[in-house]
Amino acid sequence: MVECHYCRNPVQSHWNFCRKCGARLLHKEDPTEFVIKDEIVEVATEDSESPTGMLYEPLEVEEVKVEEEAEEKKELTDDELVERIADVIVKREDYNALLKKKVDLDDEINKLLDRVKNKLIPRNEALPRIKEIKEEVEIISVQEDKFENFSAILPIEEIIEDRNNEKKKLKKLSALKGDKAVSRATIEEMETKYKKNIQNLELKLNVELAKMRKTFDALENKMKTLQRDLEILYVNSQTGEISEKDYQKFKQEKSVEIDRMKKVSKTVANILAEAR
Repeated sequence: MVECHYCRNPVQSHWNFCRKCGARLLHKEDPTEFVIKDEIVEVATEDSESPTGMLYEPLEVEEVKVEEEAEEKKELTDDELVERIADVIVKREDYNALLKKKVDLDDEINKLLDRVKNKLIPRNEALPRIKEIKEEVEIISVQEDKFENFSAILPIEEIIEDRNNEKKKLKKLSALKGDKAVSRATIEEMETKYKKNIQNLELKLNVELAKMRKTFDALENKMKTLQRDLEILYVNSQTGEISEKDYQKFKQEKSVEIDRMKKVSKTVANILAEAR
């Protein structure tokens, strides 16, 4: 079974990212791991004028009518739309950072055990550090529980990857047209199937693209509002309406929110570009 290198969630071999944690998949054989058992070492077989700092090129999206899921029928406000996307993107970054730290700690244990195995350092010298690392890993495992029911992939990202995979299949199928092992009827049947799958995914993608385009516009407006708030805070501090202490406090809060929106805007821009 193929697993995500970070969260160990089962993944399919043709996926480019894990649909649990959002991490890009390595598509490599798992390296040999080392484990500790009873303290014995064993070997186990940007545009500057844009508020967001991003340059967005409009997409040509065909307008289609597709029935949406019941939960999507209620029109979201701009703020709700932004927060819905931001929640996934920011949590995904936090989750991936947590998983990466865990992987790095596991790698450090493996390196220490490898050095012990090759008699580069004595076992009693490595074990205290290994114990410390394992305690850190346990803390991270507890923090991971907060993301137990968290899905790190946006619907549009899943649709884009499914569409791209169908296109790859269609391209590979074309290379089989001269292969005597496959009849023309089978080729045509499979070609029709893949094209239909791509068509259905394109319809779903157009619906999600409309939401994503609206999100990008809402992000632009929110960034302008935050920037204006910062300017007003500065004026208030200079005119004595607020103290310097309050100014620095509010400025920090606004700056954190601006950085958050920049991360979201960058991800949204990348998704829109990948949807082409």
